[in-house]
Amino acid sequence: MRTNYVRGASVSCSASQAEIRDMLIASGAHGVRFVSVQGNAGITFSSADRRFRLVLPLPAPTPGTPDPDHGPPRPESSASESKAVQDAARHRWRQLSLLIRAKLDAVDAGIVTFDEEFLAYVVMPGGGTVFQASAPGIAAAYVKTTGGVTP
Repeated sequence: MRTNYVRGASVSCSASQAEIRDMLIASGAHGVRFVSVQGNAGITFSSADRRFRLVLPLPAPTPGTPDPDHGPPRPESSASESKAVQDAARHRWRQLSLLIRAKLDAVDAGIVTFDEEFLAYVVMPGGGTVFQASAPGIAAAYVKTTGGVTP
């Protein structure tokens, strides 16, 4: 029988964040912080001599629902709308926890290195991530070599 815990429905956002923090610290990361900006949550941390940032898009509240930081409901909120936004946020945090666990398990198994698995999330000196810096060049290379058709 599957329980809500297995599906992640009853795991709070803060419990998933604590799990993420514990996993990262156990892997040697330090300075783990959780932030919330413009409808997105984020995790920043350092490992070795690099900084990392993962962004988690949170569900967009509709009028009458709490903001992504779980603030007080706006006027005209219904309990079902509020619960739906909170459930979606819990689910996303739980999924991110599972993703990070899988990445760290692959590192522990020697399948990949920490830098290989988290490369896209490395924060460059200008503040953007490796993914943000490389994505336009990759897209342009595909357009140039394939005429815009993805192989």
